[in-house]
Amino acid sequence: MPFHKEYADGSPRPLCRGWLHGMGALTSVPLVYTHWNDLPTPTVPALVALCCLFVFSSLIHLVPWKSVALEEIITRVDKSCSLALCAASFMAPQLLESEACKPDFLYSLLTVAFPVGVAFVGILCGIGPIAFTSFLFPFASTIWFYGLHVDDSQFFYGSVGCLVLYGLGFYLYANQAGGHHPFWGYHEWFHLFVTMGFAVNTRAVFALSDYTDEICSAGSTVADSVGLFDDLLWLGIQ
Repeated sequence: MPFHKEYADGSPRPLCRGWLHGMGALTSVPLVYTHWNDLPTPTVPALVALCCLFVFSSLIHLVPWKSVALEEIITRVDKSCSLALCAASFMAPQLLESEACKPDFLYSLLTVAFPVGVAFVGILCGIGPIAFTSFLFPFASTIWFYGLHVDDSQFFYGSVGCLVLYGLGFYLYANQAGGHHPFWGYHEWFHLFVTMGFAVNTRAVFALSDYTDEICSAGSTVADSVGLFDDLLWLGIQ
């Protein structure tokens, strides 16, 4: 079944396409299920989104669908899972027990939820890969908030690592760099780099889940950064 050479719309399918995410689905879903009760709360939404992404990506590429419409629906669900992973990762601070480590909810709403929502609408409208450029806002807000205002470099470098790997992957995807080949083409390179990004992403969310009041008040305080944002927002409203 996973050895078909074309999709429902007739476009070619390299033989290696989908296998990486298929293996991701076969490993991530059982791992999350068996460790469910031990998972830190902030990691749960991101891990669920990641499992869904692997599953739906596998369904697109490994199942020889006969209906173009059904294949398109699954493709859009897959892309929506990418947005869900982004939103879950960068909204995860709102699930922390430490109040000192939580950004202001309005800050997260405007810099994470809103741009991801815009991208989701773009995907539903079929505008293509450009919809994913809205990911830059959550990355920037997270790097600014935690990287520059919390005394811990792990989450900062994790965010930067995600940005580099995801960015490179989407560049390859958008420009079809690597060309079309019967076995391994540009889409496979895209899958490879974003999957490495998933690994860094997951590690960063787990690092975030360990944040305590002490970590978040050791450097320039979170309260200072939130206060600055609130002041700027108030001035903008005025």
